[in-house]
Amino acid sequence: MLTKRQTNRDAYNPIRGLSMARLVAMEDSAERGQYSDLQWFYHHMERADVTIQAAVARRLAFLDSVDWEIRQVENADPTLANEQADFLRYAYDRITNFKQAARDLTRSLFSGFAILEKSFTGYGNLVNRLEAIEPWYWVRPPKYPDWRFNPEARSSEQVGEAVQRDHLCIMESPPLFRAVGRHFFSKALAFADWDQALETCANQSIFFIGPPGATEEKELEYRGIAEQLASNGRGYLPNGADVKLIDTAGRSRLPYFDRIQYCDEQIVLAATGGLLTMLTESGSGTLAGGAHSEALLDLARSDAARLSEVFQRDLDKPWLAEFFPRQPVAAYFNFDIPRRDDPAQTLQAVSALSWAGYSVEQKQLEEKLGLRLVPMPKPGAAQ
Repeated sequence: MLTKRQTNRDAYNPIRGLSMARLVAMEDSAERGQYSDLQWFYHHMERADVTIQAAVARRLAFLDSVDWEIRQVENADPTLANEQADFLRYAYDRITNFKQAARDLTRSLFSGFAILEKSFTGYGNLVNRLEAIEPWYWVRPPKYPDWRFNPEARSSEQVGEAVQRDHLCIMESPPLFRAVGRHFFSKALAFADWDQALETCANQSIFFIGPPGATEEKELEYRGIAEQLASNGRGYLPNGADVKLIDTAGRSRLPYFDRIQYCDEQIVLAATGGLLTMLTESGSGTLAGGAHSEALLDLARSDAARLSEVFQRDLDKPWLAEFFPRQPVAAYFNFDIPRRDDPAQTLQAVSALSWAGYSVEQKQLEEKLGLRLVPMPKPGAAQ
């Protein structure tokens, strides 16, 4: 098993003092295969921003309800297909943290890659756990074709330690956090400027004009009175004094909120593959709400298909090669996200079949509609 060593990285918050130059430098290091700093920033960025948290949770929500199944290859030998399917079901059922492992792998959509280490049962190459190794522990130098382990997550590490590829499950993807990180930085700047504007300009500036002919000693006395008046808003002014108010609150109403809202929309747009601009859609149950849900389902089907390919490559393939040597692949793992049927279209199809002289089993129709069908009493029949 890979051993991660304790370093001072846990005491380092990359968001503190973040600048665009620093962000670009981390991205340049990642291009050279040194991912520690950038992945550590992504980790803190997600924890610090509620919009990013919500977007990630919404993108990965399908994993909470998706079912996996073992399918058989078309036109394969039925006996071999049944044997391989039974074996794969047995093998996957032995992975005790399978759902969490699937979630860990899918996070590669945001970080760019996710790597799980196999924990073997001791029976062949079967696995009982898939343990996630955080992305800041990996390097991928250009002169090496494979991922290499960086046990201390050092920023300067360029080579790392060799790892057996068949001990890993790896999913790679264009990192959505790459675009999200830029908008997170813009939001942070907007919030900082807005807070400063509120602190200095949200309240009116008050200037007290003392009475004419005041001595230096009286001016000091009046200054003390003015400070008290400015702090609690009431008090007594000497005869001849005046007050001038200057409203600078307009500066605090500059378009900070518009800038932050724009960044939030861009974050959601990036996190959802360009299909959504907001996490909630008005008109739930209407065409707008339906389109919103269907877009999320399209994302789920795409992500599930890519995740299935990883398990087929890194688990199915080596298992079948060991337990069914020199046999063709006749069964494979697959995540199943069923398409939701429109009840009106289903009923229309059933009606068309009826005119053609066919009928549909009640149980199958109830499953399609999600309703329990009860025959209506015939006219004139006893109730």
